Amino acid sequence: MDPEQIDEVGRQREKHRAACRDRLVPGFPTMTVGQLADEARAATTEIGTTEDVTRFLHSAGHSRETIENVLRSLDLDSTEGPADNDAACAGLDTSPGRQRLRMLARLESLLLQE
Repeated sequence: MDPEQIDEVGRQREKHRAACRDRLVPGFPTMTVGQLADEARAATTEIGTTEDVTRFLHSAGHSRETIENVLRSLDLDSTEGPADNDAACAGLDTSPGRQRLRMLARLESLLLQE
């Protein structure tokens, strides 16, 4: 791939990331995803692992979509973490299709770790 194309891809990713951080959090008309991400990072211990951030946001009543947006803005993978991550995400989205996707993502991440 041409170095100029790589730079353009990087610029587009950064532009998209900034736009995502500027989105308003549903139910919080004065808070952006970026502000919530900063708050979640500050409120979690250590480096702010995926599990910690997810648990913090879930306990504050945020939707799965908001949690995923915050994790992306913090460059955290929503599929990483221990197998008991379901406890932190329980009740967020119980549709059978969503559960299958989450299980596949978890299995894939476990395979990649081996």
